[in-house]
Amino acid sequence: MAFGTPWRIGLHGWSTLIVLVALLAGCNAAPPPIRHAVNVLPGDTCAVCGMELARSPGPRGQAWVAGHARPLMFDSTRDFFAYVLQPENQSGLQDLFVQGTTRIDWQHPGRAAVTFIDARKAVYVAWQPLPGSMGPTLAPFADRRAAEAFAQAHGGAVLMFTAITPDLIATLGYHCPAPAAPGAVPCILARVAEPAMPVTPAAHTH
Repeated sequence: MAFGTPWRIGLHGWSTLIVLVALLAGCNAAPPPIRHAVNVLPGDTCAVCGMELARSPGPRGQAWVAGHARPLMFDSTRDFFAYVLQPENQSGLQDLFVQGTTRIDWQHPGRAAVTFIDARKAVYVAWQPLPGSMGPTLAPFADRRAAEAFAQAHGGAVLMFTAITPDLIATLGYHCPAPAAPGAVPCILARVAEPAMPVTPAAHTH
């Protein structure tokens, strides 16, 4: 009899131990590694449309996705959002990057990793007139004041990452939508009819 009591206590103890180990394993699980933007390679293609990025105008995007050794590439911020906003893609998303408008020459955005900024912290100008690879796109900025200045000069709506929706991406155009239009957002009308392309230091374009 003296042998049976510790055995019964042992079973209860093992159950408790297993639960504790599981909890500790969850607490100590290593978070996903912090990823950084990488250089765009000559043969990189857009994960949405399949086009090569090499000759695309406008800012590009990168999305680190679980299970991939390199980020997915996007030839425009419009295609970038078309991918990251899809519900089936969001669970695998890790670090996200877009090229900052003030860091690139819009017509020749370059390949350097240093031209990319954190997509979730960026401020965007939607409904602006400068075309991306696949037409209307969004202009990203690391600084809100720069985004507002761009919108004053070129027109468009200043938005944070979380305000960009699939409907907005689907209806994105070159001009502010009518207030009653689907996906309409508060827009600034351009002060000039033919805005000049943004210029950036040459050090960031290669």
